[in-house]
Amino acid sequence: MQRRQTVWRQRLMGSAEAVTRKRELFSMYVKGRCDVPEDTLRIIQRDLPRTFPKISWVADNVIEIEMLLTAYAAVHKGDSYLQGFNYHMTILYHVFHGTEHALADTWWCFSRVIGLIRPLIPDFNTNWFQWCRRQWTEDLFRRLRQTRPQLHSILEPEEENFSTLVTCKWFMLWFAQTVPWEDIFELWDIFIQLPPQDLLRIYMLLTHEILKEVAPTLTYRCSHEPCSILHVLLSVHVKGIQKMATRVIH
Repeated sequence: MQRRQTVWRQRLMGSAEAVTRKRELFSMYVKGRCDVPEDTLRIIQRDLPRTFPKISWVADNVIEIEMLLTAYAAVHKGDSYLQGFNYHMTILYHVFHGTEHALADTWWCFSRVIGLIRPLIPDFNTNWFQWCRRQWTEDLFRRLRQTRPQLHSILEPEEENFSTLVTCKWFMLWFAQTVPWEDIFELWDIFIQLPPQDLLRIYMLLTHEILKEVAPTLTYRCSHEPCSILHVLLSVHVKGIQKMATRVIH
């Protein structure tokens, strides 16, 4: 874990000097901030019990996670709080939990991750979101047509809804709802060390690997329930994601 903390800190916060300065700024201007609208606070409090509900560590540390999300919403009023931020903050806090500057490091790493996924947030810039969505969808469907033609024929009529769903539920969350808790951190090890300009392509290639893996199940279920394709996708859980990711980046 210590090595992961060091790598994530370096990649997401910068040099040792930058880390020190950011910790000071957190202490002076961020820690304890809670000046958010009541409805924002209610949404955060509503979402947290549904964040990895089977992981007891999350429930044990929900107060700190809520505080971090509230502080981010208070400082970054443009982003405020969006559903999905709870997953990012929880994962990051788990990595730094128990260290001297856990709150500051988590908050700053979260801020950087949100910067990396911002093009995938529909409410931030609709034109940007739609451009990103079209870019990866075209490439993915071309690949699926070659590798899993039957699944491609099922997904093609739902291309618009499918691509929006995957962008918001898979890419924006860095697959946090799609892989087992214990696998998330190794997958994020890969994402965090990638050049930002490569992320969208890697998301798409990883999605292709996932769809190839689950194609028999998806095809079977959707042949019996043709209207359920998007619901089925939401319920997909993938094991062995590290091997898929390794194939993709090599």
